[in-house]
Amino acid sequence: NNIIGYFIAHDPAPILCMQPTLEMAQTWSKDRLAPMLRDTPALKNKVKDARSRDSGNTTLHKQFPGGHVTACGANSPASLASRPIRILLADEVDRYPLSAGSEGTQNFFNRKVAMFSTPTVKGASRIESAFEDSDQRYYNLKCHDCKKPQVLEWSQVRWEKDKPESAKYHCSECDVEWSDVQRKQAIRSGEWIATAPFSGTAGFHLSGLYSPWVDIAELAKLFLESKHTGQEALRVFVNTVLAQSWEEDEGDGVETNDIMVRAKN
Repeated sequence: NNIIGYFIAHDPAPILCMQPTLEMAQTWSKDRLAPMLRDTPALKNKVKDARSRDSGNTTLHKQFPGGHVTACGANSPASLASRPIRILLADEVDRYPLSAGSEGTQNFFNRKVAMFSTPTVKGASRIESAFEDSDQRYYNLKCHDCKKPQVLEWSQVRWEKDKPESAKYHCSECDVEWSDVQRKQAIRSGEWIATAPFSGTAGFHLSGLYSPWVDIAELAKLFLESKHTGQEALRVFVNTVLAQSWEEDEGDGVETNDIMVRAKN
């Protein structure tokens, strides 16, 4: 949404936002795009009111000076064909049909193609494969005590036995506890660090441990609930919270996570 807002306001271009299905594209446009265009001062007058007869504004296609933003479903071949677009935003790509592509961007020398997704199954995840082909950037936070930069790992979250409300993140270097306030403060001054050579594609990985809207104790409680519910719930936790792909034959690896081994008695 922020990317779209930037190009509408500062660098007008033809934009295509692709969702897994046409229905999801319509929902995104109504629930996310339309409110942003309505409530953001820099964008408010860029797109005409849809009720205007000559607005060029429909649910799936919105015109603005110098460009347009079109929403489509990856499951609809007709919506992808012959579209000259400069900015392609592909959302939740792990849920796309195998035939989905991005040929239309070849018309622009300054094109941008961005893929976003929660990973799914290891070996079949589009976003995991794309990330592995990138420079693999992770967001590093400095410990408030030892100042060691680190990527937040689930194995560093610990709590007292049967008390997920006591969960805290522990520094991977000095083992000091981080309060949620300290974690959120560290997020503000974090740094993206690449772990592979740059070959034209930047890749970014971020898990739910970095969310400023969720406390660590809430994630611990969710983990235990998922573990109790079963493998499918645990898979959803691994995919959506840890931003990791799921290995069918190694599901037990999450259940015997360090988080439980290190739990305090």
